[in-house]
Amino acid sequence: MLNRTPFLAIAICLLFTVACKKSNHSGNSGPNPLTGTSWKFDGETTKADITSTASIGPISVTVINLINFQTLNNVGSFTFTADSLGLVGVGYTIDTTYTSITSSGGITDTLVSPLTDTAKPLNTSVTYQLIGQDSIYFPNGSPFKLNVDSIQPPIQLSGAHFTISGSTLTFTSSINLSGNETIHGITAPTTGPITSVITLSKQ
Repeated sequence: MLNRTPFLAIAICLLFTVACKKSNHSGNSGPNPLTGTSWKFDGETTKADITSTASIGPISVTVINLINFQTLNNVGSFTFTADSLGLVGVGYTIDTTYTSITSSGGITDTLVSPLTDTAKPLNTSVTYQLIGQDSIYFPNGSPFKLNVDSIQPPIQLSGAHFTISGSTLTFTSSINLSGNETIHGITAPTTGPITSVITLSKQ
C-alpha cells in the first residue's frame, strides 16, 4: 500500500518559472522601465494545487497537495542594468503548513503538514532580455528555481510578466506542472498549477 507521504516538497528560491509565452524574444520597444532603481525584495506569495495519481494493482491512489505560503523575514535587493539582474543579499523564510488530501478505495484522508524553509542571503548576477514593456526573459537560465521532490532537473526560470505601479514592481508567473513523482518505488504522474507573485519596492 502506498503510504501517505507528501508528494510535493518545496525548496524554493524565488519562483518565477515559465510565464513569458510571447512568440519571440525580440527587444523592447522603449526605455527600460526596470533600470535606474534599486528594488527592495518585499516578499513572495505562492499557491499550488498539485495532484498525483498512482495505481498499485487494482488500487488507485490520488494525493492532492494544497499549498499557499507567503515569505517572511524578507531581505535583500534587486538591481537591473540594461542586460543583467543583480541580487544582493536576497533571502527569506517560510513558516506555514500545507494540506494533503489522500483518496483511495472510497476513503479520503486529510493531513496538515509543516512547510518551512530558510533561503540564506544570495548574491549573484544573471543576464536577461526585456520583452516589450511588460515581460522579462532569461536566455541563459537563472538561479531562480523550484525543486519539486524527485522531478529533475528543477523547474527553471525562463521569464515573467511584470507591472510597475508607483514605487512597487510586481512579477507574476504561473506554470502548469507536469511530471512524475517516485514514492516508495512507485511512479506517480503529477500535474497542477503553480502561481507566484514577487513584490519589490523602490529603495
